[in-house]
Amino acid sequence: MILAYCDYISHIIQKNLKRIDQDAMIDSVGKVQFDLDRDGSYRSTRKIINVVDKHGTAYTITIEEKRSDQKI
Repeated sequence: MILAYCDYISHIIQKNLKRIDQDAMIDSVGKVQFDLDRDGSYRSTRKIINVVDKHGTAYTITIEEKRSDQKI
């Protein structure tokens, strides 16, 4: 079995994004959201982080495992 590191990668991004923003361009960084079904069960390893810049523009950062048959 090959491990996927979506949890680790999303944690590192969420933890450090605002900390390394020396120009203060980022207003807020949301918590890591899991890809869940309505009943709360896991759908995939996909993780989502919402970010808002200093002008109020919202962004979504998505971390997901690339299938082995997909090209970079």
